[in-house]
Amino acid sequence: MAEILSPLKEFDFRQGASLNSSLTFSRKGEASFYGADGYLHFDQQGSNMLTHSEDFTTSDWMRVGSTASIPGTISTIDGSKSANRIKEKSGSGEHRISRSLTVAKGVPLTISIYVKAGTCDKVQFSFLNGSAFKGGNPGVKFNLSTGKFYSTSSNVLSYQASNSGDGWWRLKITGNPDLGTSSGLHIYMLNDSYSINYEGNENKYLYAWGAQFEQGSSATTYIPNTVVTNLGLRYNYNLEGTPTLIGALIEAAATNLIRYSQLLDHSSWRKQYSVIVTTGTRSPDGTLNAFKLKEDRNSSSHYISPANSISTSSGSTYTFSAFMKASERKWAYFNIDGSTAHFDLANGKVGTFNPSYIAVFMESAGNGWYRCSATFKAGSSASTKIGPEPSNSTPSYRGDGNSGILVWGIQLEKGEKMTSYIRTKESPATRSADEVVLPKPASAERNDIFVQRKDGGTWLVNQSENFEIDASENAVQVVNFYKPNQPLELKDETAQQLFPPDYASVGETNTRVMILGNEFNSQTPNKSWSLQQALNKTAPIFRVQVNSGDRWAGDANSTKPKERSEFYQKNANLPHNQDIWVSYSIRILPGKALDYDSGEVCFIGQFHASEDDRDVSSSPVLGLRLQGTDTMTVYTCATTANPHRENPKAVLRGTTQLPRGEWHRIVMRVRFSPTKGQLQFWKNGKELINLSGIGIGYPDEIGPYWKFGIYRNAHPASLAIEFANMEITKSSSLYSRVSKPLAIA
Repeated sequence: MAEILSPLKEFDFRQGASLNSSLTFSRKGEASFYGADGYLHFDQQGSNMLTHSEDFTTSDWMRVGSTASIPGTISTIDGSKSANRIKEKSGSGEHRISRSLTVAKGVPLTISIYVKAGTCDKVQFSFLNGSAFKGGNPGVKFNLSTGKFYSTSSNVLSYQASNSGDGWWRLKITGNPDLGTSSGLHIYMLNDSYSINYEGNENKYLYAWGAQFEQGSSATTYIPNTVVTNLGLRYNYNLEGTPTLIGALIEAAATNLIRYSQLLDHSSWRKQYSVIVTTGTRSPDGTLNAFKLKEDRNSSSHYISPANSISTSSGSTYTFSAFMKASERKWAYFNIDGSTAHFDLANGKVGTFNPSYIAVFMESAGNGWYRCSATFKAGSSASTKIGPEPSNSTPSYRGDGNSGILVWGIQLEKGEKMTSYIRTKESPATRSADEVVLPKPASAERNDIFVQRKDGGTWLVNQSENFEIDASENAVQVVNFYKPNQPLELKDETAQQLFPPDYASVGETNTRVMILGNEFNSQTPNKSWSLQQALNKTAPIFRVQVNSGDRWAGDANSTKPKERSEFYQKNANLPHNQDIWVSYSIRILPGKALDYDSGEVCFIGQFHASEDDRDVSSSPVLGLRLQGTDTMTVYTCATTANPHRENPKAVLRGTTQLPRGEWHRIVMRVRFSPTKGQLQFWKNGKELINLSGIGIGYPDEIGPYWKFGIYRNAHPASLAIEFANMEITKSSSLYSRVSKPLAIA
């Protein structure tokens, strides 16, 4: 493994709340995020007042008629095997664990804990010190096997049991210590008669984990706590499959302009050829308040929309989003100002959408829910509609009077991307900005800082102050401090090893992709591996792979079998007699040598001619070929014949090695002319070719265009190549990239 940099100080937000002792955080008000239990949570800035909230074996916890141990074999909701086994002791009396705390008199308190049945399935969860509460300790009795409450005390302000999966229940109760300042919590084991006093049995036990004690009238998401107080920073989880911690949400302020964003049966929502009905289905936040958008029997579009259009700033970018789940209908659509976007709720995939949209996106919100979004340029107001449909792009159809989709949590916000959900009532609501400051290492006056987010990394150089993390809709994963002025190659290798590219398919052939301001189209055999883009990189990184037999449909009639997977620049023919600059990084992945016969080629980059109608199809005017294991050759072609009836002979202009598994920086300056062409070529900062007065191109009416990827004669060996930071321009010089290439982060 190649050498990487050693950090002076690390902040890994994928490790949760253990960082809080060495950072400062603030946010006013409520903000939402996905939790480890698979649901959406609404968090106030606050704290879990309990230390050792996951380890009930410590001296902080009182154990009465019971013992506590951590077997290390029982998984909790965060995937760790840190569940506590609470076991009865023999003898008559109570069997419980408890914590005592000093609290504020008259301020509502909420306690919560995760509990799972073992050989004991009946519990009582209550506050401690009945003298602090009118009516004694607020508490509930609950059956972990049936998921039902047996009883509740009259002075419980609210209570809830949330099914967290795999037998775990999160019990939550709220009470008001109106008589005193001494409180805490109990979790009792009960006998079959739901009594707290009985003869204990050492074979009787349950599992418990994740206790929380907080001020407020509702439970926020569970905040793990060891020996420091959690600050309320939002640790966000990916809910596609098993919940996985992504990192911390540190967002800018945003406003949801939709009124009654969850109360879709309110009169502020217009129902067109549809009705809104309650279903008793769990919404993304785990409560039973999801609505069904049910079609009527008319032949039309069936939808809901705000009763009044929403005022927007003309020309500005907005993002509209909603949580949706398949019911009888598996497809849904947005209609914004007459343009539609369609969503496959059964498979979590975007369907067709109007090209006027800037972006259309879906993310898993857990339990079959998807949060769907569409970004658009607004006029002076926005008309937004949501409806079901029987198939992709079929918003108008005859309804059956019963079918529909589940809908919840609708948001319209100013901005280019969807941010965390903001719930509203009678007025728009604003989420305040998160502010996080990390202390710099004491050992260095200046630092280079690497910041990795869900969608990519960034290097900041020569920083001298404590570091305030910029707000973003993408979760922060890592912030590392390093010594300044480190070589770019070491920085790139560090970023790649810390966060290997997370690739996903670009899509089928003819998919349009924007790369650093240039539009490219794909030509692929439609394999999942053909063209992929790294989702977790700021630098646009693409992985291109061709296996034996991977044939693009357009090559089906070629006289010699061809294999390709590549991008070509769309609608961008390049001029003659003018500087064209190309800069990028390339890494050829380890594999077998390409042992071609004479006349067979493998292009990994080329300027392709735009032949006139009367010309024959010819070789690239400038081609980069891969030969053997890692040899790259540079060829040019030219002719003055007009029209040209024969394919000109390619002329070798240079040869270099691209050792596999390493990134290499390429910069080219080209002038196309059949007689006065120019070519400069740099690799890794060294000039390898500098030619002028040569032939590069044909006397075509319009100039060539750039392609990159793999285009080759058929070969049994697989070939995979990564391309990063592909830049091409005719309007300015990229000479600075020779000594200062773009980072691969």
